[in-house]
Order: sequence, then structure tokens, then C-alpha cells
Amino acid sequence: MSDRKVNVAMAQLLVEGGEVNRNFERAFNFVKQASQQDCKLIVLPETIDFAWTHPRSKTESEPIPGAYSDQFCQMAKEFNIYICVGLTEKINDNKRFNTALLIDSEGKIVIKYHKINLLSVEHDYYEVGNTLNVVSTPFGKVGLNICADNYPDALHIGHTLARMGAEIILSPSSW
Repeated sequence: MSDRKVNVAMAQLLVEGGEVNRNFERAFNFVKQASQQDCKLIVLPETIDFAWTHPRSKTESEPIPGAYSDQFCQMAKEFNIYICVGLTEKINDNKRFNTALLIDSEGKIVIKYHKINLLSVEHDYYEVGNTLNVVSTPFGKVGLNICADNYPDALHIGHTLARMGAEIILSPSSW
């Protein structure tokens, strides 16, 4: 990695189960604050829409792109900041993924990642992901994973991202 420097914000915020509007309002405030502090990248929590394994995610989740992801795309563009955020992605009526996005400062989704290392409690809520990607950004090559993808039994996910060229691995988490 070169000597590039970037200010990164990690937003640890309350994510209330099933309270999409309140969760997004909190996220908006963190994104705004990060941009005012000259941050170029902010990492928001996993499943910030409904919270991790909340029952309403089964019936109220949205596709990506869609209504929820569009709000974060707009924030990224408005505040000229890269946003990494976790959302519940609806694929059809009975398929959902625990998804992480990297959105560039122009509001474009540049990576969409589906969590691979699901914990047993998650299997009733989310499908298992099966792809890894990295993308070049002004501050280096970035890869994504989510929370338990960093547990000892899943370290191969991070190792694979590094072999794919990731210099930075972002990981929205619920804890």
C-alpha cells in the first residue's frame, strides 16, 4: 500500500429493531458529522434497517438497489463521502441476504456483498452469500465482509480478499 491517507469514521450507533426511519435518521446524522470532520469514508452497522435477525425484515425488507439503499446513495452524494453500510436485501418473497454495500462519493453502489459466515440463528432470516469482490478507490483497493465473516472459522474470507488485492477490508457489524 502506498502512503495514501484517508480519514475514516466508524459510526457505532443504536440500531433499533424494526425502526427503519429512526435508524436511518441516526445514520444520516453520523454521515453528516463525519463529512464535516473531513472523513472520506464512513462505516455504518450491519443490517441498519431492521437490526440483526428482526422478524419485520422478513416482510418489509427492500431490494438493492431500492428505497433503502437509495437513501444511502443520496447521503454519499450529498456529503461527498464513501459509505459502507449493512442492509437486509430482499431478492424475492422468500429470499433475503444480510448485505453490505460500498457506495462511492457520487452515490453509486460499487460493491454489493452477501454475508457468507451466517451464525445458526441467522439461517431463518438470510441466505448464504457466495461471492467476494474488491474495488479500486482513491484510498486503495477495498473489499467487504460482514461481522461473523471475521470469526476464526471464517478467516479465509479476509485472506481471500487480501489475495484479491484488498488493502482495506470494511466489515459492518452488529456488535
